[in-house]
Amino acid sequence: MKPNLEDSSPSGLLVLSEREPSSSQPRHLVRALSARTSFETKHLHEYCFREPTPLSHDIASLLGAVRLADRAFTRHHSRAWGRSLKLELPVYEMKLWRSNAVTETLAECLQYLTGDQWSFNFVKRRRKPAPVGQAHVVSSPDTPRVFVPFSHGLDSHAQSVLLNARETLEVVPVNINSSRRSGSWRDLGRRGRQHTVSVSSQVDEPHRTEPSFRTRPFIYDMMAAYGAAMSGASRVLVPENGQGSLGGSLVPLGNEAPHRSCHPGFTSRLAHFVHALTGHSVVFEHPALFSTKGDVLRELAKLQPKSDEWLAAHPSCSYDSRHAHKGGHKVHCGLCGNCMLRRLSLHAAGIVDSTPYRAVSLRVSALVDSFEDGHVPTEIAAYRDVALNSTRSMQRLADLVHLPNDARVWAEIDGLATYLARPIQLIQENMFSLLHQHRREWNAFLQHCGESSWVFRLARG
Repeated sequence: MKPNLEDSSPSGLLVLSEREPSSSQPRHLVRALSARTSFETKHLHEYCFREPTPLSHDIASLLGAVRLADRAFTRHHSRAWGRSLKLELPVYEMKLWRSNAVTETLAECLQYLTGDQWSFNFVKRRRKPAPVGQAHVVSSPDTPRVFVPFSHGLDSHAQSVLLNARETLEVVPVNINSSRRSGSWRDLGRRGRQHTVSVSSQVDEPHRTEPSFRTRPFIYDMMAAYGAAMSGASRVLVPENGQGSLGGSLVPLGNEAPHRSCHPGFTSRLAHFVHALTGHSVVFEHPALFSTKGDVLRELAKLQPKSDEWLAAHPSCSYDSRHAHKGGHKVHCGLCGNCMLRRLSLHAAGIVDSTPYRAVSLRVSALVDSFEDGHVPTEIAAYRDVALNSTRSMQRLADLVHLPNDARVWAEIDGLATYLARPIQLIQENMFSLLHQHRREWNAFLQHCGESSWVFRLARG
């Protein structure tokens, strides 16, 4: 069903035009279609032995438009979480994009992911794309491949390593690089030890952007899925652990829409969209869906015992980088949801945590004492809010063990049984196994922090 643009407020209209726009109106953003509103996918095409096609140019423009709209139009939480977003953009394959199968699966996928209502108007694109040079030969196109949306985080690295240990195939990590151009093949793999295929994104966003950025996984997963479709592969591996995949849907924060960035409900909808667009069936696999991050890191440490190396190379922090730094260097804040899960999971896995945190100690009675040498940040109130949300979310997820008849839990179980095509009893067993394991790990972590610590008091308060 197509979303009704009148149902939510505020609204925003993004128009990408082949001509230079004269001006924009409030809640309307008009931009020229250019490299600054698109993605550069040449490495992905070279890796997959494919020349760019009109459809691939259209996909690059779509991803740029979705990102720009998501970031340009801010949410007003006092009114509602959801926005009504309408996008107009030129495409080469207009008949395909205007088909009901494509427009409906695209809108449904984004609506499920972001909690917004999306509508698209595709118009004919006139200017031909620039020609490309000779594609590089990287490996045999007949090599079995699995594509991985690769954020350079711990889960991305861990699942790539574990998959390589289980199967003989080529793991293709696809990374979205928003800080620079994609460069040459000599740059491949320089960011850390994992060789990645870089998709460059330099979308010009407004100065004050919407921070929630719920469309980020759509961009990552769509690029990985399109790479799989181009190369003739059928598998895309989603590396996120169970707490990250299901926690944001089980325990949503405030009036926010459920956070479903790695949820099978999202990836199943994305698979429908990819099939409608390309005719290729792609399967999204969730190997760690019912495993905690502690379980995953424990398995990784068996294959790569030098944890200091992969902890240094693969960050987790989701807090604003302007505030998570020490001595001019980017560090983990130590308090956000991702940092808290990292600390909890390393403790559960019995791995010494060598991560540099701004909030160093969690075993102190007051939050202000967590910071090294008494260097309390000026934005301590914001840190306190972040710490409260992350700690309470961990506790709320652990508390679900005592709520076996909770409507939200059973809605998740029922939905997962459909998305994964598995018996509901099996999903129930897996779900409560995950929740019990999370509770054990969280309780042990709280005991490690100590009953007099501010973390313990926040969790139990």
